[in-house]
Parts: sequence; C-alpha cells; structure tokens
Amino acid sequence: MLRNCIVSFLFIGAICISYASSAQIQNNAEEAFRISSETNKPVLLVFAGSDWCANCIRFEKKILSATEFQTFAQENLVILKADFPQRTSLSTALQEQNASLAEKYNPKGEFPYLLLLTPGKSVLSSLVFSNQSSSEFITEIKSYIAK
Repeated sequence: MLRNCIVSFLFIGAICISYASSAQIQNNAEEAFRISSETNKPVLLVFAGSDWCANCIRFEKKILSATEFQTFAQENLVILKADFPQRTSLSTALQEQNASLAEKYNPKGEFPYLLLLTPGKSVLSSLVFSNQSSSEFITEIKSYIAK
C-alpha cells in the first residue's frame, strides 16, 4: 500500500513538473497581453488552422511541442494562438476575438502566420516557418528580441 502511494506521488509530481516547465499557449488575447505587459515579454501571435492546415500542424509538432522551444518560450515569450479550425467549433466569443486579431494583424488570411508583438501590441516582426528546427526558429526569434 505504501509503495503504491509513493509511486502515485512520484507520478503526479512528474506530471506537475512537466506541466510547469512547458510554455502555456494562450487563446485569450486580453490575458496574453496582460501577461506580456506584466513580464515585459513579447507575444508570439500564431495564426493557425489547427485541423486543416498542413503547415500549421507541422509547426505545432515541430516547434510548439518541442521541449527546447517550450523551455525558451517559458522564459522569453507569451504565446497567443488565434485558431481557425474547420472541423472543431470554437465559442462565439473566441471566434470573434480571432477574427478581430486577423483583421488587425493578418488581413490576407495566411496560415500559419507568425508575428512577434510588443506588450503594447506593435509588430516587432513577422516570422516565417519553413520547416526549420526548433533551435533555428529560436535563433530567429532571439535576433528580434535582442533589438
């Protein structure tokens, strides 16, 4: 019995540590910019079609899910995802928010479309995902954060 409790405790602890070390992706713009302002971290705004855009899915798997990127993002970025799925329904409020973000920052409707924004919502740079590694993508972001 004690052994089962210890194993359960270690398992739950490992999950908590794993979650705490991963970058949390925001879908609420107001919250993302609040965090950005409080921490003075830029916002990585990701326009995605999570269930239909092949490059968006590739970006999610290759960059956003990479441990190296999550560690970097946890320390240096606030990630805001504006998703435009076709098979999954979003709340009306989230759809309206994402449409408003797209109108302001992505009027051409490109996917994935990646922007680095200041806490004041100004564009630092647009980024290109060309199937590069997470370390190459981090290097690109660092060049804009350092300016």
